[in-house]
Amino acid sequence: MGIGLSFSAPKDRDSGPPGLRIASEKALENGKKQLRKGHCKQAIHEFTKAVQKDPRNFQAQYWLSVAEGMCGYHSQAWERLKVCRELSPSEKWTARVLVTIGVILYATGKDEEARRHFEMARRIDPTNELVRDFRGSTDYAYDIILRWLDY
Repeated sequence: MGIGLSFSAPKDRDSGPPGLRIASEKALENGKKQLRKGHCKQAIHEFTKAVQKDPRNFQAQYWLSVAEGMCGYHSQAWERLKVCRELSPSEKWTARVLVTIGVILYATGKDEEARRHFEMARRIDPTNELVRDFRGSTDYAYDIILRWLDY
């Protein structure tokens, strides 16, 4: 499903200068503001800055993949979400990553593979609203995913 892109999780989040981590967090917040407004391309720009400053910033990686998916850059989103699985800080976020992969797969017509990812997410977090109530609409899915911006 890729276009030859390859992302990998960097080794150690604490190895970079603290100034870069702070700059990454600022760019992350700017990206979230853009995403809330529905400006996925501007959000991609901000999230990309955040990832460049701190590649281990899970939130920046995750929200960049969401913005990429919303803009229709499914291959990039898919590759980045694989990195997010490695960086996930909790089971709840792992389930969210798996659900988001499912949404990307569904958007690209890979329904059976999408269902498998939804099921993996359900086993991890059966309370996830999107896992329980996916309606076959990527717009609906992104509406729910965007609710996670504040968590």
